[in-house]
Amino acid sequence: MLKRFSIALLAALLCAAAIGAQTPPAQDLHGRYLINHDYRPSASLTKTGWLSDYYPALLGTPGDSKVYFFEGKKPGGTLFVGGGTHANEIAGIMAAVTMLETVKIEVGRVIVVPNLNNSAVMNQEKEPTMPAYTSRGPSWIALDTPSGRRFFKYGSRATSSAQQGIPDPVGGYVHPDSKEAPLAAWEFRNLNRAYPGRTDSGLTQKIAYAIMALLKKEKVDVAFDFHEADVGGRLANMMVANPKNLDIAAAAVVNVDLDYGFTFKLEPSNMEFRGLSHREWGAWTDAASFLTETPNPAMAREADDKADVVNDPQNPLALRVATHLIATEAVVNVFSEMHPDKSIVFSGIPAYEDLLKNGLGPYLN
Repeated sequence: MLKRFSIALLAALLCAAAIGAQTPPAQDLHGRYLINHDYRPSASLTKTGWLSDYYPALLGTPGDSKVYFFEGKKPGGTLFVGGGTHANEIAGIMAAVTMLETVKIEVGRVIVVPNLNNSAVMNQEKEPTMPAYTSRGPSWIALDTPSGRRFFKYGSRATSSAQQGIPDPVGGYVHPDSKEAPLAAWEFRNLNRAYPGRTDSGLTQKIAYAIMALLKKEKVDVAFDFHEADVGGRLANMMVANPKNLDIAAAAVVNVDLDYGFTFKLEPSNMEFRGLSHREWGAWTDAASFLTETPNPAMAREADDKADVVNDPQNPLALRVATHLIATEAVVNVFSEMHPDKSIVFSGIPAYEDLLKNGLGPYLN
């Protein structure tokens, strides 16, 4: 009886801790809005910063997010890795987290932002105007790691309407530089429709502005935006590349197929459709810019709120994380061969085969 009571009590305490963690402290001593992400950087970490370092008006807002820097002993190029543009695309977040917890840098730098849109991480709104997949899924995922069970936040596709600061536009959202027909009004809060960003608009546009400022100031050479798509949809298992670096993407896709037997679909950025990261990052900065998509079970058309985003038998989280990581590694290798003066050399991230065999948890700290 005592054993049963202890297990029940432990479960209750863990549940209470997870629920409590959903309500972050309002601000830290420096005025930064906090959310309790449990990230444990590798020994290659050299410093941490914030998006507000690049656009100070984000300080004290839910749009601020932590930036992690990893630097090798030898100079070289700079790789930027971002997850959480859409906070319901959990493999993108966890691929960035895996990078920051395991990476060892020999040459160059790696900059990681696991949660590009922190407001979306906290957004659990069920908005009738948004597709169901935008907020379908758990509030948290749990992974068993060598240090015990850890929890990671699962959010929504869009910035919270309460935190955007400006109402969704009546009649639909039109990017200021677009000639396309209006998108749904809620797309105003979609970070991947907001680049290159603005300082005189909503929180989403200000986040985009800060990210662009980071890419420019840090002179990023290769930039990745990790995403997820609906299972069976056109975007699933796709790499999208800005046309200026499509040659790098093509070579990388071929190498991934040869090395792992994994076939990526490849597509260039639609230069007429404005606001997308790969399109705007490549157009406004010197970075070779890419976006990768993996199939999230919760985003399948037939899925419901009980979709297992971690242990789905066809598309487990570990496979999806591994997909982002092998794409990044392949692109970096091709880029470094083409630009030896800007080489980026890293190791330590778990092997594709090991992730598929053992799952993600054993490789986190």
